[in-house]
Amino acid sequence: MKKPLLNADCIKLFEKALEWELTHFYMYKLLANKCQMLGYFGAQAYFLAESGEEETHYQKHVDFLNDEGVLAKLPILAPEKDTAISSLYKAIEMAYNNELELLEYYREMYKEEVMEYPEVAVHLNFFLDTQREAVGFYGDIISMFESEKDNPNICMVIDHKLKKLA
Repeated sequence: MKKPLLNADCIKLFEKALEWELTHFYMYKLLANKCQMLGYFGAQAYFLAESGEEETHYQKHVDFLNDEGVLAKLPILAPEKDTAISSLYKAIEMAYNNELELLEYYREMYKEEVMEYPEVAVHLNFFLDTQREAVGFYGDIISMFESEKDNPNICMVIDHKLKKLA
């Protein structure tokens, strides 16, 4: 059997990161379903693609942990929260808030583990960059909503933009 190269505290941080990534996987599935019901098929396609990205992120952590001699535990996720997503704006806002929380988590994880485990720093750089880009992207979309609040077609414009990115 492999010897774990990370201490128990570091492993717990990764277990929480695994939970975050799977939670985001399901969140994006939920957002896709909600957008489909609202008739935003571009956003639906975009969020479905994002869901796949989150699954890939989960697997990157699993593979890293395996290389470090750690068997990743499959997290047990809490039941879906009753979310009142009644608009495309609310869906984007939910994505933004969740991605920002995960960016903050990865920043803290990096600060805690980088000195003892330089390889963790290398691994987390991908996630920090990815989160920064996601927060920036959703922040830009929120800015579009806010700057065009008088435009009755802004939701359709954003939906079209998301479809092109899916």
